[in-house]
Amino acid sequence: MISGIGDEDMILGLLWLRYHNPTIDWEMGEIQFPPRRRIQIKRFKGVLDNFEPEVLIGAKITASQEMAHQQQVVKKDIEELIPSYLLGYRDRFEKGKAERFLPARTYNHAIDLKPDFVPRNCKLYPLSPAEQVEQDKFLKENLQKEYICKSKSPMASPFFFIAKKEKEAL
Repeated sequence: MISGIGDEDMILGLLWLRYHNPTIDWEMGEIQFPPRRRIQIKRFKGVLDNFEPEVLIGAKITASQEMAHQQQVVKKDIEELIPSYLLGYRDRFEKGKAERFLPARTYNHAIDLKPDFVPRNCKLYPLSPAEQVEQDKFLKENLQKEYICKSKSPMASPFFFIAKKEKEAL
Protein backbone atom coordinates (compact mmCIF):
# COMPACT_ATOMS: atom_id res chain seq x y z
CA MET A 1 0.00 0.00 0.00
CA ILE A 2 1.34 3.47 -0.87
CA SER A 3 0.16 6.30 1.31
CA GLY A 4 0.70 10.07 1.19
CA ILE A 5 1.25 11.42 4.71
CA GLY A 6 1.82 15.16 4.66
CA ASP A 7 4.96 15.77 2.66
CA GLU A 8 6.03 12.14 2.86
CA ASP A 9 4.98 9.19 0.73
CA MET A 10 5.12 5.89 2.52
CA ILE A 11 5.02 2.26 1.42
CA LEU A 12 3.40 -0.01 3.98
CA GLY A 13 4.31 -3.64 3.49
CA LEU A 14 2.01 -6.59 4.06
CA LEU A 15 3.97 -7.77 7.13
CA TRP A 16 3.72 -4.29 8.69
CA LEU A 17 -0.01 -4.10 7.96
CA ARG A 18 -0.60 -7.56 9.45
CA TYR A 19 1.38 -6.69 12.58
CA HIS A 20 -0.39 -3.35 13.23
CA ASN A 21 -3.77 -4.49 11.81
CA PRO A 22 -5.22 -1.04 11.05
CA THR A 23 -8.79 -0.39 9.91
CA ILE A 24 -8.63 1.04 6.39
CA ASP A 25 -11.48 3.07 4.92
CA TRP A 26 -10.69 3.04 1.23
CA GLU A 27 -13.55 5.38 0.29
CA MET A 28 -12.52 8.09 2.76
CA GLY A 29 -8.80 7.39 2.43
CA GLU A 30 -8.34 6.99 6.19
CA ILE A 31 -6.39 4.54 8.33
CA GLN A 32 -7.36 3.98 11.98
CA PHE A 33 -5.24 2.02 14.41
CA PRO A 34 -6.55 0.10 17.43
CA PRO A 35 -6.71 2.32 20.58
CA ARG A 36 -3.68 2.45 22.91
CA ARG A 37 -1.50 0.83 20.27
CA ARG A 38 1.90 2.44 19.86
CA ILE A 39 2.80 2.83 16.18
CA GLN A 40 6.38 3.44 15.21
CA ILE A 41 7.23 4.51 11.69
CA LYS A 42 10.91 5.03 11.04
CA ARG A 43 11.98 7.73 8.62
CA PHE A 44 12.78 6.07 5.34
CA LYS A 45 16.13 6.99 3.92
CA GLY A 46 16.21 6.56 0.17
CA VAL A 47 19.24 5.50 -1.82
CA LEU A 48 19.28 8.77 -3.76
CA ASP A 49 18.79 11.08 -0.73
CA ASN A 50 22.51 11.93 -0.52
CA PHE A 51 22.86 13.07 -4.14
CA GLU A 52 22.55 16.64 -5.31
CA PRO A 53 19.93 17.19 -8.03
CA GLU A 54 22.63 18.33 -10.48
CA VAL A 55 24.28 14.91 -10.25
CA LEU A 56 21.04 13.15 -11.11
CA ILE A 57 20.31 15.48 -14.01
CA GLY A 58 23.85 15.13 -15.37
CA ALA A 59 23.73 11.33 -15.24
CA LYS A 60 22.19 10.95 -18.72
CA ILE A 61 24.42 10.53 -21.75
CA THR A 62 23.40 11.74 -25.19
CA ALA A 63 23.79 9.79 -28.42
CA SER A 64 26.56 12.11 -29.61
CA GLN A 65 28.45 11.65 -26.32
CA GLU A 66 28.11 7.88 -26.65
CA MET A 67 29.49 7.96 -30.21
CA ALA A 68 32.40 10.18 -29.11
CA HIS A 69 33.14 7.78 -26.26
CA GLN A 70 33.13 4.79 -28.63
CA GLN A 71 35.71 6.56 -30.81
CA GLN A 72 38.01 6.89 -27.80
CA VAL A 73 37.74 3.28 -26.64
CA VAL A 74 41.16 1.65 -26.76
CA LYS A 75 41.18 -1.87 -28.13
CA LYS A 76 42.83 -4.29 -25.76
CA ASP A 77 45.34 -6.87 -26.88
CA ILE A 78 44.02 -10.44 -26.95
CA GLU A 79 46.38 -11.42 -24.09
CA GLU A 80 44.67 -8.85 -21.86
CA LEU A 81 41.22 -10.22 -22.65
CA ILE A 82 41.97 -13.92 -22.11
CA PRO A 83 42.36 -15.18 -18.53
CA SER A 84 45.88 -16.44 -17.81
CA TYR A 85 44.75 -20.05 -17.33
CA LEU A 86 43.34 -20.08 -20.89
CA LEU A 87 46.35 -18.54 -22.65
CA GLY A 88 47.41 -22.03 -23.77
CA TYR A 89 44.26 -22.04 -25.92
CA ARG A 90 44.89 -18.55 -27.34
CA ASP A 91 44.44 -19.71 -30.95
CA ARG A 92 40.82 -20.75 -30.18
CA PHE A 93 40.00 -17.09 -29.49
CA GLU A 94 41.41 -15.74 -32.75
CA LYS A 95 38.86 -14.79 -35.37
CA GLY A 96 40.08 -17.17 -38.09
CA LYS A 97 40.01 -20.26 -35.86
CA ALA A 98 36.75 -19.30 -34.18
CA GLU A 99 34.97 -18.90 -37.53
CA ARG A 100 35.37 -22.43 -38.75
CA PHE A 101 33.57 -25.68 -38.23
CA LEU A 102 35.32 -28.88 -37.35
CA PRO A 103 36.10 -31.17 -40.30
CA ALA A 104 33.43 -33.61 -41.43
CA ARG A 105 33.24 -36.78 -39.36
CA THR A 106 31.94 -40.28 -40.05
CA TYR A 107 28.88 -39.63 -37.90
CA ASN A 108 27.74 -36.62 -39.99
CA HIS A 109 24.46 -37.61 -41.55
CA ALA A 110 22.08 -36.63 -44.31
CA ILE A 111 18.34 -36.29 -44.19
CA ASP A 112 17.14 -38.99 -46.55
CA LEU A 113 13.76 -38.34 -48.12
CA LYS A 114 11.24 -41.06 -48.82
CA PRO A 115 11.41 -42.50 -52.38
CA ASP A 116 7.90 -41.27 -53.17
CA PHE A 117 8.67 -37.68 -52.01
CA VAL A 118 7.46 -34.97 -54.37
CA PRO A 119 8.83 -31.44 -53.77
CA ARG A 120 6.17 -28.87 -52.96
CA ASN A 121 5.57 -26.04 -55.33
CA CYS A 122 6.62 -23.03 -53.23
CA LYS A 123 6.15 -19.40 -54.08
CA LEU A 124 9.33 -17.68 -55.20
CA TYR A 125 10.05 -14.30 -53.70
CA PRO A 126 11.78 -11.92 -56.11
CA LEU A 127 14.75 -10.13 -54.55
CA SER A 128 15.74 -6.54 -55.20
CA PRO A 129 19.26 -6.05 -56.62
CA ALA A 130 20.50 -4.97 -53.16
CA GLU A 131 18.94 -8.05 -51.54
CA GLN A 132 20.45 -10.30 -54.21
CA VAL A 133 23.93 -8.83 -53.55
CA GLU A 134 23.46 -9.32 -49.80
CA GLN A 135 22.24 -12.91 -50.27
CA ASP A 136 25.19 -13.75 -52.54
CA LYS A 137 27.58 -12.23 -49.99
CA PHE A 138 25.99 -14.26 -47.17
CA LEU A 139 26.15 -17.52 -49.14
CA LYS A 140 29.76 -16.96 -50.27
CA GLU A 141 30.91 -16.07 -46.75
CA ASN A 142 29.17 -19.02 -45.07
CA LEU A 143 30.23 -21.53 -47.75
CA GLN A 144 33.82 -20.35 -47.31
CA LYS A 145 33.63 -20.80 -43.52
CA GLU A 146 31.92 -24.17 -44.12
CA TYR A 147 29.00 -23.15 -41.92
CA ILE A 148 26.79 -24.31 -44.79
CA CYS A 149 27.33 -26.63 -47.75
CA LYS A 150 25.72 -27.02 -51.14
CA SER A 151 22.49 -28.94 -50.90
CA LYS A 152 21.66 -32.06 -52.89
CA SER A 153 18.03 -31.95 -51.81
CA PRO A 154 15.24 -31.47 -54.34
CA MET A 155 13.53 -29.17 -51.80
CA ALA A 156 14.90 -25.71 -50.99
CA SER A 157 14.62 -23.55 -47.90
CA PRO A 158 13.32 -19.99 -48.12
CA PHE A 159 15.59 -17.02 -47.54
CA PHE A 160 13.95 -13.96 -45.95
CA PHE A 161 15.18 -10.46 -45.23
CA ILE A 162 13.96 -8.81 -42.05
CA ALA A 163 13.87 -5.01 -42.11
CA LYS A 164 16.30 -3.28 -39.74
CA LYS A 165 16.02 0.08 -38.03
CA GLU A 166 19.08 1.52 -39.79
CA LYS A 167 18.39 3.22 -43.10
CA GLU A 168 19.48 1.30 -46.18
CA ALA A 169 20.37 -1.78 -44.09
CA LEU A 170 19.12 -5.21 -45.06
